[in-house]
Amino acid sequence: MKAANISATDISKSFSIPDENDLLHVLEDIHFEIREGEFVTILGPSGCGKSTFLNILAGFEEVDSGYAICCGEPITGPSPERAVVFQSPVLFPWLDVKDNIMYGLKQLGKKKDESETLSLEYLEAVGLEGFGNYYPVQLSGGMQQRVALARSLVLGPKVLLMDEPFAALDAQTRYNMQQLLLQLWENNQQTIVFITHDVEEALLLSDRVCIMSKRPGSIIEQIAVPFERPRPISLTGTSEFSMLKSHILSRLLT
Repeated sequence: MKAANISATDISKSFSIPDENDLLHVLEDIHFEIREGEFVTILGPSGCGKSTFLNILAGFEEVDSGYAICCGEPITGPSPERAVVFQSPVLFPWLDVKDNIMYGLKQLGKKKDESETLSLEYLEAVGLEGFGNYYPVQLSGGMQQRVALARSLVLGPKVLLMDEPFAALDAQTRYNMQQLLLQLWENNQQTIVFITHDVEEALLLSDRVCIMSKRPGSIIEQIAVPFERPRPISLTGTSEFSMLKSHILSRLLT
């Protein structure tokens, strides 16, 4: 069994309430572990702290208590080992696609020739070869999210943290992006922590589903997804899939 790539122990987090002398308790006693190369999805009711927890793993937020570890080191801030893909592509509109993908490499001090080669390689990997000179405004939403994915993967992260990255896409584009993500994951073997509100998406993509409670959020159940890969869309029509989906929905509504 592989060593844990990410672990969180006794994590709690609160935020100050504006204009009030009080705190909003968002996370409480989170315990979480994900092994190297594992694809784990986090499901939970709106406002339960899923994104806050992801931001703690990314190093964007500090904890009030407890601690998080990645690759044997405490998480104390952002790191190129942990790349983040948000719901919105958040591309730089003044840069073309190639320069958007190269941006992080430049910040890491990579040479221009190496950065351009890697940028073109990942453009091809996400199916956007020939679009390097386009600007974000010239691309569809799905294409922009492909650029955002390439921009994260080009850094060679050990961990990919994804906060509802396909939520704003139409059903067909969303399915295509899910398949692209699985292909890239199988090729690169990054560890993935994926947030979604879509139970079907969680069951089609992940090795394990973690269910969070209402705020203050804690992990109330973890389910190993029993379906073999690859998982065709027809799987969603089976009784086994429907039963597991119903169970997860019942936990989300309690």
